[in-house]
Amino acid sequence: MTPIAVGVVGAGRHAAALAEYGAPLAGASVSAVAPAPAGLDRAAAAALARRLGAAFRRTWDAVATDPALPIVLVAGEDAGRRAVEAALRAGKTVVCPRAAATTREELERLAAAAARGGGTLVASGELRATPAGARAIEAAAQDGLGALHSIYAAVRLPVPDRPDRAAPILERAGWDLLDFVCAATSGPPVRVSATVAGLFGGTADTAVVIARLGGDTILTAELSCCLPPSIATAPQGEVEIELIGARDAVRIEPFRAAVRLYGQRETARLPWLDDAVVTLVHEAVRIAAGEAAPPDPFDHWRRVIAVMDAINRAAASGGPVTAA
Repeated sequence: MTPIAVGVVGAGRHAAALAEYGAPLAGASVSAVAPAPAGLDRAAAAALARRLGAAFRRTWDAVATDPALPIVLVAGEDAGRRAVEAALRAGKTVVCPRAAATTREELERLAAAAARGGGTLVASGELRATPAGARAIEAAAQDGLGALHSIYAAVRLPVPDRPDRAAPILERAGWDLLDFVCAATSGPPVRVSATVAGLFGGTADTAVVIARLGGDTILTAELSCCLPPSIATAPQGEVEIELIGARDAVRIEPFRAAVRLYGQRETARLPWLDDAVVTLVHEAVRIAAGEAAPPDPFDHWRRVIAVMDAINRAAASGGPVTAA
């Protein structure tokens, strides 16, 4: 099969993972790279294009709307929602490993663009694209655990260099976690309590969430930017999740996918599993080649946004809220 041409918008770590993959992408070839819509990563995008042997395009729309690029990966550190919308309107299969939309209005714009242009959005987050995350969701979906009683999740990120300027913890880690939780459960949130505080130098670097979800599943989540720089960890931080059902339970650490080498001066982390973005690009290739049915992610992300909205309202009110 002739490799399908892939365009990349943005030079964040998701795009860099393609250059670090070390093997040909199955059925795909990165043909063009452009900076993210904000344009702050122009030099990094040019360098990434050279590493990948791809053409460098100066503007994001030169990739997002190019008819010669059936697949577009939007991988900038900024959200890049304009690029996602334009690529969907151009009929492309769009891979977005970050939250493609964080409000209901943004999401409906993407849904309308996909409907108008015939594009397909592959919007799985990193967490559920990992082998451990995918298998845990499959076990819950196939009733291997029995009725899902509770989910416990802990996400620990390194303390940033400038905690006072860092994004809130829910923005940094909450979307990926809720994407996983909503894929493992069904129905809208019912009641949510949340506390957000600054404990490690940031204004909102720690959050504790307790939520009753559809199907009477109780979510307990702790998220914090608390790891000292001396601890070697994945960019996604340390993540552990337990799903407890009526018959069985499963515990995963989805990003513990590397070998650690301990030396006299430093600790090195060498990944040995594919990065989640590689899995998502392979999925996009199957969709673009007609070998897999296109997903319809919009109802799922409506639930994700509804849960996040309820968490933010609960944190602002200081008490539990009933989800709208």
